[in-house]
Amino acid sequence: MAFSRFARFTRKFFSKKYRLIAVLILLVVIGIGGYWWKVHSRFPVAPLTAETVKAGLPHYLYTIDGRNNSYNPANSGNSLKGPLAVAVSADRVFVADTGHSQVQVYSRNGKWVATWGYGKLNYPFALTFSNNMLYVADSNLMELFVFDAKGNEQKPLLNKQRLQLTTGKQGEIIRPTAVQVGANNLMYVADVGNQVVLVMDTSGKILRYFGGAGTTAGKFQYPNALYVGKNDTVYVSDSNNGRIQIFDQQGHFLSKITGSQGKNGPLALPRGLAVTDSGFVLVVDVFMHSVRAYDETGSELWTFGGMGSGNGQFNFPNGLCVDTDGRIYITDRENNRVQVFGY
Repeated sequence: MAFSRFARFTRKFFSKKYRLIAVLILLVVIGIGGYWWKVHSRFPVAPLTAETVKAGLPHYLYTIDGRNNSYNPANSGNSLKGPLAVAVSADRVFVADTGHSQVQVYSRNGKWVATWGYGKLNYPFALTFSNNMLYVADSNLMELFVFDAKGNEQKPLLNKQRLQLTTGKQGEIIRPTAVQVGANNLMYVADVGNQVVLVMDTSGKILRYFGGAGTTAGKFQYPNALYVGKNDTVYVSDSNNGRIQIFDQQGHFLSKITGSQGKNGPLALPRGLAVTDSGFVLVVDVFMHSVRAYDETGSELWTFGGMGSGNGQFNFPNGLCVDTDGRIYITDRENNRVQVFGY
C-alpha cells in the first residue's frame, strides 16, 4: 500500500504540471541566492590603512559599545539593542536605543550619562539635536517627541494627525522616520505614511509638503532619512528607490545621487546621511554594510566598512551624523553599537 502511494506521488511529481512547479521553485531559490551573493559579495571595501587615511578617508576612533551586556533598566547604558539613529550636541551623544524603546545619552568620549524616554517611547527611529532640544521621531507611535537639554519631555508635535492633502482630502496618519531643523527654525520631517517630506514650524504646524509615492524625480518610496544643508538644501534618502534626492527649500527637485557611475555600483539601500563642511555627501548603504561618500555632482569618492564585527566593520548600519569637529558617528545596528570615525 505504501509503495503504491509512493508510485502515484512519483508519477504526479514528474508530470508536466509538477515539473513546471519544481522549475519555478528552483528559479526562485536561485534568484534569492544570487541576490544574497550580489548584496554581500559585490566588492571588498578598502581597509582603513595609513595609505587610505592619507588619501582622505576617515579612520576608526572608538566605539560606544552595547554588545554582550545584559539589559537592566536601572543601569541601561550598559546595553544597546538595535540602535537606529544618533545625534550630537556640543558635549553629548544621543543614541536611539530602538530595541529598548528609549534614548541613551553619552558624553562625547562615550561614557554613559543618562537614559531618556523610557516608558514613553516605543520605536525611536530618528533623532536630531537643535536649539537645545532633542527631537525624536517615533515611527510606531506616529509621534514627534521633544526633550529639552536636561531630558525633560516637552509637548509632542504630531498627535497622530492625518496629513491634509492639497487636493482637499485627508491623507494617512503621519508616520515620521526622519527629522531635521533648518534655517529660520523650519523643521523637515520624512513621513512614510504619505511618502512625503513635511515642512513644519517648531510648534508642529505643517506649512507645506513635497513628494508623494512614486519612482519619478521628486517622488519617494520610503524616505527613511534626510539632511538639511546650506541654504536649506534638503537631501532625502529615498531608500526603496535606491537614491538620494536633493531639493531646494521649497521642495523643488534639483538632482539625485544613485551611485550607478561609481566603481562600487549603485546604492543598494541608502539610509542615514549627512553632508560635511567639505561638501562630501556621506550615505549609509545598509545592504553594503558600508558608508559611501560622493561629491556634490554625485561622483563617488570613497567607501569604507564591510560586513563584520571588528573595528571599522558593520552589520546593517543605519544612522549617521557628523559633529562640528568632523567626526562621523554611525549606528551599527546588528552589532549593537555606535562607531566613531575621524581624520
